Amino acid sequence: MDLCTIRHLHYPPCCFNSSSSDQLTRPIRVGEHTDWGLFTFLFWDEKAESQGFQIKKVEGGEVGGVAGHDLGGWQDLTIPDGTSGVIVNTGTLMARWTNGCWKATAHRVIEPNEDVAKIDRYSIAFFVDPDSQAIIDARELLKDGEASKYPPVSSLYYLNAKLTEAQGG
Repeated sequence: MDLCTIRHLHYPPCCFNSSSSDQLTRPIRVGEHTDWGLFTFLFWDEKAESQGFQIKKVEGGEVGGVAGHDLGGWQDLTIPDGTSGVIVNTGTLMARWTNGCWKATAHRVIEPNEDVAKIDRYSIAFFVDPDSQAIIDARELLKDGEASKYPPVSSLYYLNAKLTEAQGG
């Protein structure tokens, strides 16, 4: 698991447009995206503020909308105050390995109100990926007669391709 990474995430307070009535003009702490690996554990403690974390079902792991501002299908993830826990997001590599049977979870973080925008937000993300030399091959899981949608690829090659794509290459 030499490609697994853990990140401590900090989002400082930001301005909030209280006159805005739609989500497009409200601050977006983390824009719409899917994670690239197998899955991600997103941890929070009882002091963390979960308001604003949104998820949506995405077919095939693609992300839509102009600059990630697609409002369709977003669902607020509500977590009881004073509790700690973990969210598990499936990633695009899991979608590839399962030949599209599992979908990547699109998610983002918005600022739902002025009170939430005023506070520092913290979480820990643990990105789980196979070893760099592991070959991701959906053919291992296919039913008789089912064709693979993707050619085999190493985990490191896939990650590097996603990084290049994210950088506009």
